[in-house]
Amino acid sequence: MLSILIASYNRNVVQLIEELNCQLINSKIDFEIICFDDASNSKENVANQKINNLPFCSFQSLQKNIGRSAIRNLLASKAKYKWLLFLDADVLPTSSTFISNYLQEIKKTKYAVFLGGIKYRDIDNKNLLRWRFGKKSEEISIDVRIKNPYKYFFTANFLIDKTTFESVKFNEDLLEYGYEDLLFSKELYSKNVKIKQTKNEVFHLGIDENLAFLSKTKKAIINLHILLQKGLLKEEDTNLTKVYFKYKSFGLLRFLNLFSDVLEKLALKKSSVFYYNLFRLVYLHQVIKNR
Repeated sequence: MLSILIASYNRNVVQLIEELNCQLINSKIDFEIICFDDASNSKENVANQKINNLPFCSFQSLQKNIGRSAIRNLLASKAKYKWLLFLDADVLPTSSTFISNYLQEIKKTKYAVFLGGIKYRDIDNKNLLRWRFGKKSEEISIDVRIKNPYKYFFTANFLIDKTTFESVKFNEDLLEYGYEDLLFSKELYSKNVKIKQTKNEVFHLGIDENLAFLSKTKKAIINLHILLQKGLLKEEDTNLTKVYFKYKSFGLLRFLNLFSDVLEKLALKKSSVFYYNLFRLVYLHQVIKNR
């Protein structure tokens, strides 16, 4: 009935899969858990081999890195059940009823896609930019998510009918980091596939240090520009591009560009979402200008 699909990279996923396996056994349904590591060659994969000893669970490390979209499509192609639950490798269910909550949703509605949502644990050290950004931009209440189900689509935790997934799939032209969730959501919207936002969150545990987060942000913005150039995304599809194209003609971005290094340093030092967002605007300006 249910295939849980987890794409991993340099991550120990034993705790996550043990928790899921326990909940699935208690639910008394047919299931499988498939986890692929995207050729990270990580020492974590030694520990991950333990997964192959769990009932109806498998772990495999790919020989070649194929990217975030292709690995999810590959996982889906290996799945044998009607429903596919995609989870990121760095999450953990917030509830012991996580699986049963999704099973109840399947029974009581005719939707083909369910979004459970994301939460962040409180941490002692809140001077982490990624944590602050996630709390503000990803930990969205169910009331807000319901009002705009396509906007708040996060691939970290979603359930989808396999037939529906095969009609959409992740865009494998997207080789670099960033915005694969937005493209997938837009494809669902274009095919008039309804999304039901539900209150069934996972904790996002993989909190990057500030420097690593800034590095990923730069890659994502470069990728965003490529997607704009290819026509796969439009100016109004992200808050970042909407603000950028609204204000670029006023000279404000050229002025802010003079302080690019300062904004980046302030975002890093103060773990400030405000300075981080200003830096993102400036970096997008630089990417568009230079390319």
